[in-house]
Amino acid sequence: MSVILYALLFFFLYNLIVKVVLPVYRTTRQIKKQFSQMKQQFQQPEAATQQSGTASQTPPPSQKKPSKLGEYIDFEEVK
Repeated sequence: MSVILYALLFFFLYNLIVKVVLPVYRTTRQIKKQFSQMKQQFQQPEAATQQSGTASQTPPPSQKKPSKLGEYIDFEEVK
């Protein structure tokens, strides 16, 4: 009787680990890896612009041109 209980306990623990714990672990590891890659990609252009010195020089502000959105057309509802 106790062998059957231990077998069932082992079975349920194994299923819990395989179906819940391992996927969560793999997913968190993959997400951390992707975040670190994104951080590196963000820092690479930033470091390159600081080395060239162009980032410290901002272009003079230019006058804003009026946007050409076009003419407003009033449509009539067709029934």
